[in-house]
Amino acid sequence: MMILMRSIRNFLLFVILAGCVALPHPETAAPAPAPKAPPGFPARIAVFPLVNNSGNPDGGLIMRAFVIKKLGRELGFVVQSPTDTDGIIRDRTLSGPEIPVQVAIAGMDTGTLTTWLGVDGILHGELLAYERAHLSVYVRSKVEVKFWLTDSHGKTIWESRKNSEDGSFGGGGSMSLDSELADSQIPADVMSRIHDSDLAPVALEVVDDAFSTFPRGY
Repeated sequence: MMILMRSIRNFLLFVILAGCVALPHPETAAPAPAPKAPPGFPARIAVFPLVNNSGNPDGGLIMRAFVIKKLGRELGFVVQSPTDTDGIIRDRTLSGPEIPVQVAIAGMDTGTLTTWLGVDGILHGELLAYERAHLSVYVRSKVEVKFWLTDSHGKTIWESRKNSEDGSFGGGGSMSLDSELADSQIPADVMSRIHDSDLAPVALEVVDDAFSTFPRGY
């Protein structure tokens, strides 16, 4: 009887101690990185000014700067500076700064444009909405944009369209925005517009989301 009681006591003690030991948790899989660009994918890209249908004159400049940062600093592509892109087109088409780039190149062959610019891909964009409105007791922010990449033959090889109202785009505030844009070489005049725009944090998140399907260049 004594032996039986001792066995039961030891068994109960084992159960209690086992319950106190934390079992290892299975490791959470890290999100898969974007795939590497396939052979023949453009490595040198020019980012054209966005067609701005938003009614906000600063929105297109801000989004273009964010796209250039995304493609160059984060995804590893060789991205032509916007000053060089616009300057080459104006020189070649003999158009002044008052003429939008899209108007200056209307109807032109993509192969000619990529040869002029010394790139093998052109990133196009259209800004459909860039607005912040106070409605009753809440603020409504909306940024909507679509992007597409064409190769030197004019073929669209990637495209994406995103709307901030499709998901949670709260923005990170000015401090996190400064951290995100550190060393991004955004021109001072555009950086000033970014700081003056309440929508800039939302716009940055929309660009990040839009390019989540874009391959890595390195």
